[in-house]
Amino acid sequence: MGEVRFRTRHMFNRISRWYDFLNHLLSARQDISWRRKAVASLLEEGGSFFLDVASGTGDVAFEIIRQKPTSKVILLDPAINMLFLAKEKALKKNVVVSIVLGEGENLPFKDESFDGITIAFGIRNVENRHRVLKEFYRVLKDNGVVVILEFSKPRGLLGVLYDFYFHGILPLVGWVVSGDREAYRYLPDSVEKFPTPIEFIGELRSAGFKRVIYHPYTMGICYCYKAYKR
Repeated sequence: MGEVRFRTRHMFNRISRWYDFLNHLLSARQDISWRRKAVASLLEEGGSFFLDVASGTGDVAFEIIRQKPTSKVILLDPAINMLFLAKEKALKKNVVVSIVLGEGENLPFKDESFDGITIAFGIRNVENRHRVLKEFYRVLKDNGVVVILEFSKPRGLLGVLYDFYFHGILPLVGWVVSGDREAYRYLPDSVEKFPTPIEFIGELRSAGFKRVIYHPYTMGICYCYKAYKR
């Protein structure tokens, strides 16, 4: 396992019990709306068998089931503590999901297995993004889609205010609540290094996806990418 993957996995294991609370707090609960819209976009294409990669505590997977109760969803994440929390949620919600400990670089599934794949705020954390996108392409059915949520940097005055919040306030609040200084410094640093929306669309096409559409959420703080295999 590469050093980046090792450190990232352990970081998310450390902050797992604070993960949901801080996601909602630091995004002013916008993350809930973003997930709902992304899942609605996924389900527009039909299908009933989905893979949620970097699933964390399972919020996207459970939103898929909430919007389409007949769905079958597999949750995959490299952080075992996150998956323990996802399992607890599933029991509380009385829903059935399959939980797999694994990574996007090496998906343990056959070719053309899934109608759709989701990954929310996880694609910037992978060590080899091209390999992950190729794996998504491989395990999708011919008419399948991948829906990706990821942070971006808004422009203009909002961008200035956002930089102040993202690099100043957010790491401080995350540190105070979770006690983990590194994790909430990592978040803005990883967003800074992530490609622009146009660059990321190019990466999706390079991995084989034929058509890509994207939408900014909350004035460009977050983007939703939808890529079609065919």
